[in-house]
Amino acid sequence: MTPPIIRHHSGPPATPPNNDNRIALILALLVHALLLAVLIVNLNWHTENPGPVQVQLWADGNSPVSPPPQPEPPKPEPKPQPEPEPEPQKQPEPAPAPPPTPEPQAQPKAEEVDPEIALQEAKKKREQEEQARQEAEAAKEKARLAEERKQAELKEKKRLEQERQAAEKAAAEKAAAEKAAADKAAADKAAAEKAAAEKKAKEDAAKKAAAEKAAAEKAAAEKAAAEKAAAAKAAAEKAAAAKAAAEKKAKEEAAKKAAADKALKDAFRNDALGAAGIPGGTADRNQAGGGNDSGYGAKVRACVQPGVAYPPPPRSGSNNPTAQYRVKLGSDGKVNGVTLTSSSGNAGFDRAVETGIRRCNPFPKPSTGRYEPIIDVVYRMYD
Repeated sequence: MTPPIIRHHSGPPATPPNNDNRIALILALLVHALLLAVLIVNLNWHTENPGPVQVQLWADGNSPVSPPPQPEPPKPEPKPQPEPEPEPQKQPEPAPAPPPTPEPQAQPKAEEVDPEIALQEAKKKREQEEQARQEAEAAKEKARLAEERKQAELKEKKRLEQERQAAEKAAAEKAAAEKAAADKAAADKAAAEKAAAEKKAKEDAAKKAAAEKAAAEKAAAEKAAAEKAAAAKAAAEKAAAAKAAAEKKAKEEAAKKAAADKALKDAFRNDALGAAGIPGGTADRNQAGGGNDSGYGAKVRACVQPGVAYPPPPRSGSNNPTAQYRVKLGSDGKVNGVTLTSSSGNAGFDRAVETGIRRCNPFPKPSTGRYEPIIDVVYRMYD
């Protein structure tokens, strides 16, 4: 800043100029006008419509005989649904107070002030006024932006609430639909099961009735056949009684002779086949697979015989039913497989022999100390 230049005059000092006072007054008025405009813009004006007014008219100052008809009062309009009260608006921040107007400095009592100094001071004041105006506009813009942001937040909150309610409603509808479908499926299943049970009960009842009818018819037929057979048998028995007595005597003589012949043949046969291990030998020495063990057949029979639950009938003649099995053994003597290679002709006897073989588990150990993998077991009913 250029220092003031002081000039000296020989005359009396001049009166200081009034330019600074006028500029300060103008600036003060501008700031007050700006504040008033801000208040007017942010102030909400609420106006109400005046109610209906009734007016009575008199003709020529004379009252009529009867008063004029009163107009019907207008029907009150339906009140609109009150909208949700908005949240109270945030009051805009007050504009910053203008900087205090600098008091006019006392002019030096010198004769005059340099005009350049006055211009610089006026420029500085204008800059201060412009800065105050910009700050006021910035505060107003800030308040406007805050209000817009608040309204946007309210709209977003309302939108999110609507979406949440819609999602809850959709979920409830979906759950209700799923429950209804599940209930319907359960009812259909129960109905189908009931129908199937009823159908099965009817079929079982029909089958039972048919079986009972067939059994009754079969029993009647069997009874008739039995009665007829009994009558025929009685007649045949009566006619064959004498013949049977004669035949019985002849059979007894023939049986005695056959027994004697068989005993003789067996004696010769046992003497010829008495060697150990020869197929067809006696029961106590004839099990192929015993190696050189002459008594292995007797060991096998002693092991198998307790498990053969078949009481042999009385022997007639030289017939001796024989069942032959091939037995697979493990290294520990346990039975791994039994195969019928020759049947005795009696299925019951064959099954009894197989049961006895399977119950002989493990097989007797040969004297050689090693089990053969395959053993042929020959079992005769009367040996």
